[in-house]
Amino acid sequence: MVSMKTAIVGGVSALALGTLVLGTSWFSYVRTAKNEMTSAVEDAIPIEFQLKRAKDMLENELEPEIRKMKHAVAESQVAVEHLQANLDEKQETVTQRRAEIMTRNDQLKSKKTTFLVNDVSYTKSELEEDLGKRFDRFKTLEQTFKSEAKVLEAKRQAVVANEDKVEKLLGAREELRLQIEELEARVSAVKAAETVAESEFDDSKLSNIKELLDSLDAKVDVRERELSLEGKETDLIPVETEESSKSVADSVDAYFGNEAPFEDTVSTK
Repeated sequence: MVSMKTAIVGGVSALALGTLVLGTSWFSYVRTAKNEMTSAVEDAIPIEFQLKRAKDMLENELEPEIRKMKHAVAESQVAVEHLQANLDEKQETVTQRRAEIMTRNDQLKSKKTTFLVNDVSYTKSELEEDLGKRFDRFKTLEQTFKSEAKVLEAKRQAVVANEDKVEKLLGAREELRLQIEELEARVSAVKAAETVAESEFDDSKLSNIKELLDSLDAKVDVRERELSLEGKETDLIPVETEESSKSVADSVDAYFGNEAPFEDTVSTK
């Protein structure tokens, strides 16, 4: 058995020799030989087997990826819906806080020095301090709302883009499936045509059947002639009917009766 060391040394030597003889073109020769071998192997594989391989790739390689993408899109859709619900609630809060600030601001614009709120008396400075707190919190709330709205819009656009990808991928999958079915049908048609072309048909069978039918036709003609001759007595003289036995003279007498001849009739006038 050749040792690993010997194999490595032999491979390096062959590479060095090839490079020495062919230069840098050696690698293109090796690549071409590899491509030729790969093509030869692929050509040797039956088309039916390669179509089964294509169907297997479609079901076991492409389908799992499609399921992953559909799951990711579904998760993104649910996340967007939850963000939208939270943002709607925050929108109501922002609107409410803004209305409260405007109301308090209108109160402070008056010339009052004390204010009664829920049966509690507050000075103008206390309300101004309260308004400042409310305003600062409102600005923070509003900024958060705007940031979340941008995040929601970005995620919504991503969901739409991913939905479009999944739809195109599903369309491509169906096109591949139809292409496989079309190729299978074409292969079946080719195999059927090859079977008919390779089968040898004996023309003598047709000739034998035709000869048999011609012979039967002649026999039927003979039988029909025999039937037409049955019942005819050809060795006797036919008996004439009464009308046919009359002579021409009898026919003349019957036509003119007992009238006088033509000359006698003329002379009497």
